[in-house]
Amino acid sequence: MPRTFWLVIPLTLAVTGFLSGATAAALDPGYLEGKWEVNAQGPCGDKDAEHLILRGNGTFEYGRRGKAEAVGFWRIEDDMIGFDMLTSPAYFQDIHPELKPLSGYEIQRMQAIPIDMQQDQFSVVASIGEQMKQFSLQRCQ
Repeated sequence: MPRTFWLVIPLTLAVTGFLSGATAAALDPGYLEGKWEVNAQGPCGDKDAEHLILRGNGTFEYGRRGKAEAVGFWRIEDDMIGFDMLTSPAYFQDIHPELKPLSGYEIQRMQAIPIDMQQDQFSVVASIGEQMKQFSLQRCQ
């Protein structure tokens, strides 16, 4: 495995341990349900923005410009949000080029650790495969 991956593991474990008590009370399905804009640079509504829609029935949609680029199921696992998704080639080649080796219609699993949770926004540290990334989400509806 790449050397950077081994450096990230201790950091992830430390963050998970630190956050285990801090996010448990606020992390519930009712809080997460709705439409979120990813890495928003102001008010919601940018046509090119990435959107994540978390539904109360445990399904989600992730995409841009009215097109779903990843769909699947979400759940709360301990203090993390788990995603099982079917991704399209656009998800990896356009939105997240660092994940291009995973390109294609693929089934992926992602774990997201919520941090800095506020009423209508929060950040996550997410892992998919051997890649980790931090991004923010802002509630739009």
